Amino acid sequence: MIYISPDNQYPRHIGDIKRANPDFQEGEALPIGWVKVDYSEQPTAGDNQIAVEGTPSETKGVMTQKWVVRDLTQVEIDRRNAPANAKAKLIELGLTEAEITALVRELVR
Repeated sequence: MIYISPDNQYPRHIGDIKRANPDFQEGEALPIGWVKVDYSEQPTAGDNQIAVEGTPSETKGVMTQKWVVRDLTQVEIDRRNAPANAKAKLIELGLTEAEITALVRELVR
């Protein structure tokens, strides 16, 4: 479950409620000011897009999680493609697959 705190912080979880209200037990009515947010299905993003969580909104009297699909920035695309680009560059420089594999093993120790 996800929640909005009385001071409008989101997302918050059951542990946040218990920390702020030590006597609260799961299953009881939420303490004053806390709001439960219903989950919603994350949309599918395109090749150069990402689905990010937006600000919950009220739908038919229930606070509901919202999603926004946005285009990836060039920095995000470069970061996503970095491993493939690095491997291609190493091959271009004359390294074999075995040498690249050995190099990667040394880097991730």
